[in-house]
Amino acid sequence: MLRILFLLLFLNYSASAQTNLSLGLAAYYPFNGNTNDESGNNNNPVFNNATLTADRFGSVNSAYHFNGKNNYIKILNSPSLNSKNTISLSVWVKPTGFYYDICHASQILSKGGGNYMDGSYALRFDDALYTQGNGCGGEILKDSTHQNFRGTGTSTSPYSPYIKKGEWYNLVYINDGDSAKLFVNCTLKYAIKFSEIFTNKDDLFIGKSDDELFPFWLNATVDDVRIYNRALTKDEVKALCIEPKKIKENKPVAKKDTITKPIVLEKREKKILNQLEVEHDSISVTLYDNGIVDGDSVTLIYKDTILTTHQLLTDKGRTFIIKIDKGDANNELIMYAENLGSIPPNTALMVIYDGKKRYELNISSSKTSNGVIRFKLKE
Repeated sequence: MLRILFLLLFLNYSASAQTNLSLGLAAYYPFNGNTNDESGNNNNPVFNNATLTADRFGSVNSAYHFNGKNNYIKILNSPSLNSKNTISLSVWVKPTGFYYDICHASQILSKGGGNYMDGSYALRFDDALYTQGNGCGGEILKDSTHQNFRGTGTSTSPYSPYIKKGEWYNLVYINDGDSAKLFVNCTLKYAIKFSEIFTNKDDLFIGKSDDELFPFWLNATVDDVRIYNRALTKDEVKALCIEPKKIKENKPVAKKDTITKPIVLEKREKKILNQLEVEHDSISVTLYDNGIVDGDSVTLIYKDTILTTHQLLTDKGRTFIIKIDKGDANNELIMYAENLGSIPPNTALMVIYDGKKRYELNISSSKTSNGVIRFKLKE
């Protein structure tokens, strides 16, 4: 079992050496039963009337459906949602219809004036490439069989295959400061010279454009929206488009007017097992069982907030993004043992990424004490 665990950790390290999907993450909406931003930047929506539905794996309440009429999500402008001259956008989308009004675009996400103003960015699908721009001639959409995905900065030629309704697509748009690229299901569809500053004062919208004349209502199911302030690598594009099911977690959603029973934890002694000084205010923490997988179950707490409860420790890592506040003595990650498994005490391996720096820390807890890792942001 130890050999298997070592092999799994080695493979995880090898993959992580090439990809770090938390680096430069400005906003991340996995839609695990809610619209919370899990990047650590607190870019949580202020409005949402889209409908929870199944994701591409069939997991319930793990994606949002937009009806093409009045559904959208709104996130207020913030510094972290603005970038200089590099940006990456990633999303999973299943088109279920098309926008039939004048200008036949369906807006997946956009920040800034319908994506035609300086400093804006967006992802959409429409027939503009096939019609050579005449899709905005004022005629209602009649031919919906020649639609392409596009990002800010786009090709002038259509590409195949065209979009089919009811199919899931992974889109990754990248601008490295010089060129704009769009990948669909891991395949590069176009690359053109396009330099832009991705900064504006507008709010971010998912499911529509912030434009009264051209709202471009989205008729589609959307999942795993990511916004980066940097250009992703080819390996990172591949990691996103083949992202396995284990990264998703289906969190049950409380029904309206349902009283959720609070989690009650025993008061236990805190043991500081390690103090780590980090350079970035957002880091990723991946938790594994440390040794033989024997049924350990834990609650993980950060800054007095429960990140997960009844979490089984296995050889498959569970990743969290946590925010480190400057000068805050409460940057403490606490592991509370719910049971000790068949081999006490409850032990775990934490693999931590601070930018490109990687740390491995052992943490243990028992029925009388909680293991604690304390973080400090480097001055």
